[in-house]
Amino acid sequence: MTWSLPLPATLSASVALSVTTPTVMKAVPQLDIARFAGRWHEIARLPSPLQRLTDRDIRLDIEPLEADHYRLRRTCVGTDGSERVQDIQARRRYPVEEPGQFQRSAAPAWAQWLPSTWKDLWVVAADRHYQWLMLGEPHLRELWLLAREPQMERQVLEALKSTARGLGYDLAPLIVSGQLRSFQMV
Repeated sequence: MTWSLPLPATLSASVALSVTTPTVMKAVPQLDIARFAGRWHEIARLPSPLQRLTDRDIRLDIEPLEADHYRLRRTCVGTDGSERVQDIQARRRYPVEEPGQFQRSAAPAWAQWLPSTWKDLWVVAADRHYQWLMLGEPHLRELWLLAREPQMERQVLEALKSTARGLGYDLAPLIVSGQLRSFQMV
C-alpha cells in the first residue's frame, strides 16, 4: 500500500495524480522526525474545538523537546488582526511500531497526567519530500492539511481531499484557510 501521494515538485498538465487509500485508517508507516519538525502552514481543516472558524494565516511550528515529546505551537491571526499563539504538547505513542501516531494535549502541564487530556493525532499522509502533510485522528472528526509554504497547488489539494474522502472523512464542512494556486503552463 502507498501511504503518500506521489506528487512531483513541479506539476504539469500531463501529470495524473494517483491516490491509493487504505480501507482502514492508519498512520504513515515511516516518519522522518527531522524532516517532520519545523514550520507548516495550514491549507485546510475540518472545524475543530481548538480553533475559531475565523482564524486565518495559521502556522504550526513543530519542535522536538525530549525523547518522543514535541511542542506544537499554533499561531494564527484573528478577525481583529491580533496574533494568537497556542502551545500544544505532543508525544509519540509507539515510536518504533507506529511512528506516525501521536497524542496531543492542550491542557496545562499540571493536568496532563490525566489520560482524558490526551487525544490522538496521526500523520495519515505525507509527501515523500515533506512538502505537505495530512493530520487526522481515527474517529474522523478532525483533519488538517498542511504545507511548508502558505499556498498550495489546487490540484494537490484536490488529491488530498480525495485521499481524505477515501479514509472516510466527511469534507462538507472543510474550511480552506490557505492560499491556492492553479497550475499554469509557462
